[in-house]
Amino acid sequence: MSGELDLFAGALSSSGGTQVLYLDTETTGADPETAEICELALLLVSYDGFEGTQPGDGLLQTLVRPSQPVPPEASAVHHITNRMLEGSPSVAEIAGLARPLVDRADYVSAHNLAYDLSILRRQLPDVFGRVTSDMEIDSLRLARHLWPAIPSHSLQALRYRYELDAGIEGDAHRALFDTRLVRALVERVVTTGLAGCSDWAALAELSRSPLDIQTFTFGKYRGKLVEDIAAEDADYIRWLLRQKWLTEEYPDLYHTLLKKLGGRK
Repeated sequence: MSGELDLFAGALSSSGGTQVLYLDTETTGADPETAEICELALLLVSYDGFEGTQPGDGLLQTLVRPSQPVPPEASAVHHITNRMLEGSPSVAEIAGLARPLVDRADYVSAHNLAYDLSILRRQLPDVFGRVTSDMEIDSLRLARHLWPAIPSHSLQALRYRYELDAGIEGDAHRALFDTRLVRALVERVVTTGLAGCSDWAALAELSRSPLDIQTFTFGKYRGKLVEDIAAEDADYIRWLLRQKWLTEEYPDLYHTLLKKLGGRK
């Protein structure tokens, strides 16, 4: 909205239980090392076990004015234009609004959480720097664990496959709408018992646990099945396992390859 502050925040309650902070960012690009936030939504929900409150204990939604204009390629995805961002706060100006919700959170959840957190930690280090790895629940990783055979694990594909948008108003690829979809997805997982987890700590551990990688996404075997290459070119697999960058950049592939070789490098 040109010239207006598109911002609202729900009051924090004093309820106990487990506090899960769902979030989403819309950004100026796909590279987490350079992209800037142009919209942020945070939704803090208190749970007694896996039963959540309605509509949520704390809510923040705001457009954010980046330091550089939003490229048209990014606007084509989320439909946030530079004109809409006129008069919106800078990222530094929203820190005080975001901090109380982040400080209350026991767990933080998003779809492809690593992407959002890398940007939030860079742009709001004093706020999101407290989020540790044991607090992370990535709904994308959960979906890949629970439904490995479905063709797409994107949030919008899961939205239609499992009717996650029932009762949710808004548009895809806008921060608050997608944040509520993430909540719906996580709550579907925990209330149906699909993950077999007894508490939030176990769910977070499942989210962080290694995934089985089916195909290579890089190198001379790009697009090839990992199982086939492990059988046909074990020397290449052993060479890969000795590369430090593999554990840093492709930890799931590292664990998959190690398992294929029976734990031997």
